[in-house]
Amino acid sequence: MSGRVKIGRMVSCPQRAFSLLSMEKLARFEPWGITMYGNRDYSGYKRQSSLLNNVILRLIIANAIMFIIAQLPVGRQITAYLALTPRLVVTRGYVWQMLTYMFLHGSLMHLGLNMFVIWMFGRTLEQVWGSSRFLRFYLACGLGGAFFSFLFAFNTPVIGASAASYGMLLAFAIMFPNQRLLLWFVVPVKARTLAIGLALLSLVMGIRGGGNIAHFAHLGGMAAALIMMRGEYQFRRFRNFIKKKLSKIPVKISFHGEKQDPSAGGQESDMDKINSILDKISAKGYENLSETERRILEQYSEQERDSGDDPETLN
Repeated sequence: MSGRVKIGRMVSCPQRAFSLLSMEKLARFEPWGITMYGNRDYSGYKRQSSLLNNVILRLIIANAIMFIIAQLPVGRQITAYLALTPRLVVTRGYVWQMLTYMFLHGSLMHLGLNMFVIWMFGRTLEQVWGSSRFLRFYLACGLGGAFFSFLFAFNTPVIGASAASYGMLLAFAIMFPNQRLLLWFVVPVKARTLAIGLALLSLVMGIRGGGNIAHFAHLGGMAAALIMMRGEYQFRRFRNFIKKKLSKIPVKISFHGEKQDPSAGGQESDMDKINSILDKISAKGYENLSETERRILEQYSEQERDSGDDPETLN
C-alpha cells in the first residue's frame, strides 16, 4: 500500500450551501471589533478587551499561515502529512491528523468561506462562553468531523474547518433560533431553519456521494455540537435545580467541624458555596475541583437523595 496520498479528492467546505451568507443588519463597528445586534439583546455578553485576546482571530491567522505554507514547494508533502486520512491514523498512528486537518484548505475560496462562517457565528459564541470554552468547542466539533470521516470516508483524505463551522452554526441556532440571517444577502431565514436545512442537505448529499465535499464531516461537527450543547443544557438544569432547592433548605451544611452561624446568613453562605462550585465545574471541569469542594458537593447530593427529590422530575 503506497504511502503517498492524493490530496484534494474531498474537502470539508460549506461553499455550496453557505455561498454568500450574511447577517441581516448584522453588525456595527466599534473600536474593539464588531458586535451583532438585532432582535436579541447582546448587551450582557462579555466583550473581548483586545483583538489579540480573541481566539477566533488567532484561529483565522493560524489557518491563513497554514494555507500559505501549503503553497510552498514542500506544501504538498506537509499537506499529505497533516490532512486527515483515517486509514493512516489506524495503520500508521497518525493521530495528530484528527486535529491538524482542520487547519488545511484546498483553495483560497475554501479558506475564505470557512473563516467567514467561523468569524460570523463564532465571535458571538466566544463572547458568550469565553475563549477557553469556545476553543474546546471548536476542537470538539473538528473531532466530531474526524470521527464521522472514520465511518464514511476511511480511505479518503479530508481537509478543512467546515466541521467546526457547521458545529458553530448549530450552536448559534440552538442559542438564538429566531435570529434572522440573510442567505446570499437576499433571502431572510431564521438561524434554526438554516441549521436544519444544511443538516438535511449534507445528509442527502452525503448519501448520494460524489464530488469532493466531505458532507458527513459536516454532520460530524454538528453531532459533536449537539452533544456538547445537550450536556450544557443538562448541567444548567441540574444547577438551577440545586439553586432552587438550596433556597428552601433550612438545614445548614457543615464540613469537618466548620461552625455555622445559625442566623439567616448561613443559608446564603451555603448557597454561595454550591453556586461557586457549579460555576467552577462549568468553566474548568469536575476534575479541577479541590477535595474540599468535592466533599461539599457530595454532602449536598447525599442530603438531596435523603430528601427523596429527583432533579429529573423537574419541568
